[in-house]
Amino acid sequence: MSVAPRTSADQLPEPPALYFDPDERSWVMAADTASRFVLVPRLDGNLITDPSALADMADDFGHLIHRTPLAWLRPGSTADVVTMVRFARRHGIRLVGRGCGHTAFGQAQAEAGLVVDMRSLCQIHDIMLDRVRVDAGVIWRDLILATTAVGLTPPVLTDFTALTVGGTLSVGGVGGRSFRYGAQVDQVVELQVVTGQGELLTCSAEAHAGLFYGMLAGLGLCGIVVQATLRLIPTRQHARTYRFFYPDHTTLLADLRWLTTCSAIDYIRGNAVPIPAQSATPAGGPGSRRLRFQFFLEATVFYDDVGELAGLPDLDLPVAGEADQVEDRTYVAFTDQVVQLVNELDAAGLGQLPHPWLDLFVPDSAVKHVSTDILAQLDDTTFGPGSLLLFYPFSRDTLRCPLFRVPDEPTFVLVDILRTIAPDPDLMAAVVARNRHLYERVVSTGGQLYPISAVPMDTRDWARHFGPLWQELTRTKQQYDPDALLGAGLRIFD
Repeated sequence: MSVAPRTSADQLPEPPALYFDPDERSWVMAADTASRFVLVPRLDGNLITDPSALADMADDFGHLIHRTPLAWLRPGSTADVVTMVRFARRHGIRLVGRGCGHTAFGQAQAEAGLVVDMRSLCQIHDIMLDRVRVDAGVIWRDLILATTAVGLTPPVLTDFTALTVGGTLSVGGVGGRSFRYGAQVDQVVELQVVTGQGELLTCSAEAHAGLFYGMLAGLGLCGIVVQATLRLIPTRQHARTYRFFYPDHTTLLADLRWLTTCSAIDYIRGNAVPIPAQSATPAGGPGSRRLRFQFFLEATVFYDDVGELAGLPDLDLPVAGEADQVEDRTYVAFTDQVVQLVNELDAAGLGQLPHPWLDLFVPDSAVKHVSTDILAQLDDTTFGPGSLLLFYPFSRDTLRCPLFRVPDEPTFVLVDILRTIAPDPDLMAAVVARNRHLYERVVSTGGQLYPISAVPMDTRDWARHFGPLWQELTRTKQQYDPDALLGAGLRIFD
């Protein structure tokens, strides 16, 4: 069983009774009650209204948007989610389901609404021969530890595994094995969902299929996932990573695509990391310095016995040739590497700085030119310590969930611009504006946004994002959330 991260709310005493004032849109204690006040239903968990605690839910990983909710629900059961969604519907309270809040632009916030913090529902129920049933608040890292103990693993993992199952399924969930297995949403067998009407429904490709596909990469617009059944595959005990270094991004991208044709490779990721201590060259403004990068590919093979690697096909890449570095780790240590890196960055004080991340699916036909544009715009003011670029290859024929929006070309690349910047309001606004410009540039090539990003979007933008599926999504929204209460942070249907 997972344990939800502790927060300042864990030490707050639960009030004996709580009332909602529909006129003032506020919560009051029993001693203040009047006839118009509505008693909040009894819960197995906690409904937190203390202003100091609500600040935790008025922020996210991006530290760019801050919207304070009316209340924060830490459910003690699925029944709590049902109860409070129904309560919210009766009283017109907007709400949003939230995992770890690892988004960059307020996607999991609910201004003057209700945040349903799913981390308290974190039980791993059943590990079967080829699947596992888990609560939506289970952390992927905990799930890996549980499944690898019996020789199994989820096929696709995000590099940063300290995220909830429900959180990544709401956006897609991608990683270095996506070129072969697709996204995390493509591994889902069944969901249990609380709809915007407060109904608890079990859905799959066979039952309530409209809701099922409306939830997978559906941004939490039609319901809140409370439980998921996920496919598992056999795991290996060890991971060997080969690193190939490049003089520029163009040569890296050429070998990145070639690696996807090598059947022995299990995981692929491209990297561009700023080189420290550079010479000062005017770039983005007074005092800024243009960045130089170290470019390298990581190709990883999973194995049980080192003897298996003797039969590995020749890894002399077309451009790079033989690997410059080779590293062996356990499979679990391999999946945990980014968690450890993030812990180090947090310890250095970088975790609380703004992260205006931008994640773009770029068609293969445009990725070289788009990447050139991106690199030309980066300097040490807009790409601070802890920043990097990542490149993940994809094949469209591995993807099955319609709302996971990607380019129409057979192959494409996810380009992640992972920025850390100083907490300067003018700089933050300027970088978000640059994000919007790059987003438009990529859309003009047939690309798509990965919607964890820091990009301002209105309803027309989202209609363009979902394209031919917009009308179907709108109908699904009207069927399962007719009052448009869900998805408060995105404001798509406002």
